[in-house]
Amino acid sequence: MNGHLISARDLSKTYRVYARPVDRLIEGLLRRPRHTPFRALQGIDFEVPRGEGLGIIGENGAGKSTLLKILAGITAPTSGSFSVEGSVASILELGSAFHGELTGRQNIVLNAAMFGLDRQQVAEHTPRIIEFSELGTFIDRPIKTYSTGMVMRLGFAIAIQVGPDVLIIDEALSVGDGYFQKKCMVHLKRYVENGGTLLICSHAMYYISAFCKRALWMRDGQVEMLGPTATVVPRYEAFLDAKSNRLEEPREIVESTPSSPARLTDVRLLSGSTYRQGDRFELEVHWTCDEPETQFHICVGLNRPDEVEVASFLSHRSGVGPWTGRTDHSIRLEIPDLPLVKGSFKLYVFLLAEDGLHIYDTRIVDDAVVVEYEDYPFGIVTIPHSWRQGEDR
Repeated sequence: MNGHLISARDLSKTYRVYARPVDRLIEGLLRRPRHTPFRALQGIDFEVPRGEGLGIIGENGAGKSTLLKILAGITAPTSGSFSVEGSVASILELGSAFHGELTGRQNIVLNAAMFGLDRQQVAEHTPRIIEFSELGTFIDRPIKTYSTGMVMRLGFAIAIQVGPDVLIIDEALSVGDGYFQKKCMVHLKRYVENGGTLLICSHAMYYISAFCKRALWMRDGQVEMLGPTATVVPRYEAFLDAKSNRLEEPREIVESTPSSPARLTDVRLLSGSTYRQGDRFELEVHWTCDEPETQFHICVGLNRPDEVEVASFLSHRSGVGPWTGRTDHSIRLEIPDLPLVKGSFKLYVFLLAEDGLHIYDTRIVDDAVVVEYEDYPFGIVTIPHSWRQGEDR
């Protein structure tokens, strides 16, 4: 195993899509294709070591659920290979592993047996499962009378209490009340910390960041990016932000006036484009002018992809400049302690006249600054603050 409980090699899955149900019969009789192939997965490769969490992220239709169903043994791949070592418990489509006519207690026995527990082990685990699910008297009622939240409670209780080597979850935890979700999160974190191997698919990036060291971003059935969660999740969030503004690829836009006496010649991110909160940020701006006596100011802005203005830096508001006296200029903006905590940001650079109003030239760079993180943070920036004990009343 080389320490890897889960591995996939060139894994692919193709479905046959028929325009009409009868086309399936015609195809079988005539031996002529009457379907359109749909490739849900294409060439998936990854490994998951023992005791690690891997988050599967991506838009709807990216192939996440298909991948998890293959790894859980529910469906077979069209090509490629995979292996999952040890015992496996999965929470995929709610209620898919339950028999509606049987009671919750009877379904516990059925599912525990499917996980490989013998009669004695089932008897030992059943009280803990019932206690965790908190279903009360409903445990002896048919599953068909349960709400979706109750089904999720029972499914998660069984999966976590049987102690599997590998736990596979597909968005199931988005169902249910806040109290039980919190309870599940505590147990999932404990499960991974105690050496369990977790595969979880979720649109909640907080959960992915909390439970998983690595993330697999899927797009159109393929691996778009695989790596540390702190790297993959911010890139995925930046992609979603860019998509909402119809900006698929990073770009640099030059908006100079043809008759302008001055032009920006270079915008350099001296400290790169990827940061962590508290890193040093350095930007160098170069420009040239036809008239050495012309005076200039510089404005730099950081915007979110949806054009919400996050920060601006204006030389004339900072009491520096204007710059004059030569044809070629350069100036450096330094932020010793970057307060941004997460996200992708567009960079705006404006070459201004001495009054700070007239714009000679503009540079816009998409995804110029990407801030990564370890633990999922809330908000955009960190604001210096303190806490003080209040007086008792």
